[in-house]
Amino acid sequence: MLKELSKNQIDKEMDFYFKVKRDKPFVYNEGDTEIIFCVKNSLSDKGQSHLIARLLNKYYGYTMLCNVSKNEVKLKQIEALSGNNSKNEEEDKKSNKKKESFCDRLASFSQSYKPIIMIELDCKHFADLTAVSLCSNLGKTLFDDTEILQEMVFALNNYRINNINFNSSQKDGSLATWICENLHKKALKIEINEKFLQNGKNIVKIVNALHLFCQTLRQREVVRARHIDIKKLREDDKKFSSSQSINDFEYINGLPEIILSAPHAKKGMFEGKEKESESMSGSICKALNNEFGFSIIYKSKDNEEDYFNTKTNAYKNALYKNLLSPSTRLFLEIHILNIARVQDVTLFLPDEYNKEKLYQIINILNRHNLSHFSINSVFDSYRKSRTINQIKNDCFKMQICYNQRLIEDNKKLKDVVDCTKDIISLFL
Repeated sequence: MLKELSKNQIDKEMDFYFKVKRDKPFVYNEGDTEIIFCVKNSLSDKGQSHLIARLLNKYYGYTMLCNVSKNEVKLKQIEALSGNNSKNEEEDKKSNKKKESFCDRLASFSQSYKPIIMIELDCKHFADLTAVSLCSNLGKTLFDDTEILQEMVFALNNYRINNINFNSSQKDGSLATWICENLHKKALKIEINEKFLQNGKNIVKIVNALHLFCQTLRQREVVRARHIDIKKLREDDKKFSSSQSINDFEYINGLPEIILSAPHAKKGMFEGKEKESESMSGSICKALNNEFGFSIIYKSKDNEEDYFNTKTNAYKNALYKNLLSPSTRLFLEIHILNIARVQDVTLFLPDEYNKEKLYQIINILNRHNLSHFSINSVFDSYRKSRTINQIKNDCFKMQICYNQRLIEDNKKLKDVVDCTKDIISLFL
């Protein structure tokens, strides 16, 4: 991890640009190709955006592509990049005079590596106290993936960079806009105040914050890219619902950051009456454990216990003593709602929770066509007994209830599973 940066170190890193003769007007170092940092501005005496790209490449191994000429990069139309065999191109190939441009190299990266996102770095003068401005043309360059902006803000805030601005307008000359329109990749332009970077400590903060963002985004994409086989989930649920364990409940110590719970996965009691099983809640927990290794606990045998509406019981004791830890980031309790309920989804949260994370969860629900939801009924008579209100750990705690009609339809069940995965990915 980059901890400090003296003026001598800064000068030494900038020698990489100024003291090396190059036969091209740009320089690139390949590394981690999932996220690519780009600088299209001319190389000035300060070259702060070039320095940040260099540090991200050297210390964290991200791919960088920087203009090192005295002129700003001229962005070409995609037709000039995709090999449409124009007369001039053919002549250049024959005479072996065609030189690769900045845009050619960027297009090559995009095609070869299929990055998650390309980030344009730019340092400029701000008249106000803004430290960082995030430019996405109202989310268009991110294809409306607003979670990326939220994760970037979280990463910056984590390093106490709080004066953040969202630049809604995006000039035609923006590299991020060009990437979106021509390469069809997600792109974000980050403008950093030159004055803010006069302090070497702030350069370190920016570099480390961008690295944290990259780690978060990469982990998110790993979870979202892997799919649960719905046909197999149905088959496993059929087996689970027709079987009985020798134990009333079972738990698996997996990754401590994520704990999934299904206290109604088997028949039990609720308010003195028999409670039908919500077997799919347990099957979803088991499937996510098999695929990703998350910690889980679920009811595995029909009995006359009420693991939900009693303040203390063996199920909750096992959860608190054997699964919860200081490393836990998310506790998610899964239930299945009665089909007669109007809502597709009901969410229950404790009195205090991270509102930014809730906004992200709402975006996920909407993206998976689960927009008919409710949050925390004011007539919640089970508030005190809900596990989310009893857990003292400093983690995000939520109870999510999916309507049975979603479970009965394969396409909607896929939405339920993908929605659950996407919510979990916010906390990895």
